Amino acid sequence: MISFRFGQCVNTLTIRFYISIFIFTFLIVNDVVAQLSSSVEYGASVHAGDYIPLWQVSNNQGIGSIYNNTYVRGTVGYKHRLGNWSFEEKVDLVASIGTSFKSEKGIFIQQAYVDVRCKWFGLFAGSRKKGSTLLNDELSSGEMTWSGNSRPIPQVMIAIPEYLYVLPRLAFKAEISYGWFTDTRYQEDKVGANYWYTRNIKYHHKEGFVRVGIPNGKWQLDIGMIMDTQFGGYQMIDGEKINLGNGIKDYFRAFVPGAADSEKPWNDSDYIQGNFVGSEQVRLTHNNEKFSISAYVSNYFEDLSGMGKQNGWDGLWGVELNFKHFKPINSIVLEYLQTTNQSGPLHGLHEEDEGPVQKTGGADNYYNNFLYPSWSHWGMANGNPLLRSPIYNENGNMAFIYSRVRAMHLGWSGDITDEWRYVGKFSFNRTWGTMSVPTLDILENFSAYASFYYTPRRWDGWKFNASVAFDMGDIYGDNFGFQLKIHKSF
Repeated sequence: MISFRFGQCVNTLTIRFYISIFIFTFLIVNDVVAQLSSSVEYGASVHAGDYIPLWQVSNNQGIGSIYNNTYVRGTVGYKHRLGNWSFEEKVDLVASIGTSFKSEKGIFIQQAYVDVRCKWFGLFAGSRKKGSTLLNDELSSGEMTWSGNSRPIPQVMIAIPEYLYVLPRLAFKAEISYGWFTDTRYQEDKVGANYWYTRNIKYHHKEGFVRVGIPNGKWQLDIGMIMDTQFGGYQMIDGEKINLGNGIKDYFRAFVPGAADSEKPWNDSDYIQGNFVGSEQVRLTHNNEKFSISAYVSNYFEDLSGMGKQNGWDGLWGVELNFKHFKPINSIVLEYLQTTNQSGPLHGLHEEDEGPVQKTGGADNYYNNFLYPSWSHWGMANGNPLLRSPIYNENGNMAFIYSRVRAMHLGWSGDITDEWRYVGKFSFNRTWGTMSVPTLDILENFSAYASFYYTPRRWDGWKFNASVAFDMGDIYGDNFGFQLKIHKSF
């Protein structure tokens, strides 16, 4: 039996009022100002089983729900120039029924940002969707550090946003930002009195990538690293409020990883302050007239113990093949994901007089932390969703309880006609639980997804999308889902 779980949403009449105002404003203003762009989207998902299937809810920037849901989304964007400076402003609002985010009361801001650029320099402030740097976001299972699986994080960033060539065969790009997580009320509602949680977490992000090879040349090599940190805020345990570091020194400590002062909790003072995560990434691409093929690896690490492949075969390993003239299949992605090594089973510190080894790294417990609930936002994994997100934990636990996985993933897409295209995905994963809390048996899951897009030529700006998907196994349960999206650009 299929039924909607409305949760604590706003009155339907209120939602209709906001939707009407959105649509009216978009249509009128767009006719008056030529530089303005706008869109409206309607989406609905229903399922049989426990949840919406994995690939209908994952890698969608946190929009939707693991339960039956429907939403209306409105976006207004404005682009303009002033000499060498270019500006972009955008507001993206969502009104939803059946959302997993009860604290949002059905209406939330998905994106709201200002993006300023001058030649190679960029300055950004606000909340904007972000995917992986080197992977195919539509077909990949998701990058290990940041995949676009969760809601955007508001932040202030300075960047070289596009590759800047300093030599004919050498280019680089970089980003540095500080922001804040917005899911305090979600954590309070999710956890209740059963577990501890955190309030007002801060966010730090930095990444740098180098590209070797001429633009559109035969060979191209991309090498880079992403480092993200949850820091600051307050840990809440049975009503007690523990300061995790919210001063200027703590912002600097997030920028240059290191141990916190002695008055901070032991996990930060003995090791590295904050929940420090990242990935080293390499992608090699060959281009010719008929196709391009890439091989890549994303080596995930926590703290510093897993850097430089000190974690065995852990990471996301993939191959992407793109056909330039074969429309029935234009892109194929095949990936292997492993997170079972985690830099070894043991972790500890030793004094010099206790033996020749002063430090052992290991038991990294990917995506989990002693002071921060998990590497997630609004319950959804910030990284690869094949590590089951905490939003599925019905008991309020905010941790990843299945962080040791091995998985195979296949994604492909193609054009049926000039108006029709499709996307398909298959994933099979196994989990052993975590290092400290293993499962009694190895749990398995198989997920499949088929999505079809229709963009009619005679209806300018309209796009229709319908998908079916299912899960089978012990990790997400046995689920079947249908999803529909209707998008109109003005």
